[in-house]
Amino acid sequence: MANRVLRSCLWSILFVAALPGLTRLGQAQERFNMSHSALTGSQAILFVTRDAGIFRKHNLEPQIIYITGAPPNISALLAGSVDFVVFAGPAAITANLAGANTAVLMSFVNTMEHSIFSQRAIKNPADIKGKTIGVSRPGSSDDYGARVAVRKWGLEPDKEVFFVSVGGPPDRFAALQTGKVDAVLIQPPLTVRARKAGLHELASLADLGMDYLGTSLVTSRSVIDKKRELVRRVVTAFAEGIHFYKTNKQASLRSISRLMKIDDAEAIEESYNAYAVKFMARLPYPDPKGIEVILKDLEKSNPKAKGADPGSFLETRFLKELEDSGHIAKLYGEKQ
Repeated sequence: MANRVLRSCLWSILFVAALPGLTRLGQAQERFNMSHSALTGSQAILFVTRDAGIFRKHNLEPQIIYITGAPPNISALLAGSVDFVVFAGPAAITANLAGANTAVLMSFVNTMEHSIFSQRAIKNPADIKGKTIGVSRPGSSDDYGARVAVRKWGLEPDKEVFFVSVGGPPDRFAALQTGKVDAVLIQPPLTVRARKAGLHELASLADLGMDYLGTSLVTSRSVIDKKRELVRRVVTAFAEGIHFYKTNKQASLRSISRLMKIDDAEAIEESYNAYAVKFMARLPYPDPKGIEVILKDLEKSNPKAKGADPGSFLETRFLKELEDSGHIAKLYGEKQ
């Protein structure tokens, strides 16, 4: 009798442990959709956080979806197909000005960190006149950065320099290598591969110190209203993911390698140093100055951008709660 009871208890324990979507404490994992726009080092934080088990720690089970380019990600967010998007900020600003209820929760990069690589024959910015730059698609972050750079060089986009959609970073790199385009914008770790391939680095936008709303975590006001606790846990998970990224280098390098499908140690190292060390802040507050720069650029084609309040595009209360609670300081061993 005692043995039968014991066996019954053991089977019950094994059954519960095998139930999908349950944590060690028996709490159900909350499944939700989250998309991202590019296979780049700047978006590796999403995969570092997942691979480290930090989402699971907070009873979260994100279904990560790759959708090339920012505009389709915005469409998915507004349609309710995803609850969160990881991508560069201009598309969220543009959608908000058009009446969408997008909200930027945090920004992992507050500058334009792309580099412009060109064919070997293009030695300086003046040589880009009459040439074609390959971009992901109109409205994407690299499209925006390319147009800003072209204007800084005194040239007129679409009249003196032309743009063609070729896809995500690996596609742009391939298009440049095969001569389909004259220049592209790419980020680490592809920058290392481009140098090794003998392509010419025409400019590093990071050296310009441009304020910008780079890779960010974006949601909608409707998601915040309906799923506030989910938003809070996702923000917490990413903040802890940044700490892991900064303090667990080898595991983070493996995550970057898997995301980018590369094993070039130098390229992966450059990506880690750029994002985990240089660009990503412990407290990833979006910089209103970056939004001001985007709004100023949008004024040329959108009158609603003029006089818009940068703060109206942000929702940083969840990040502020974390800061005020002392949680972030404790992660880094700082005294309160």
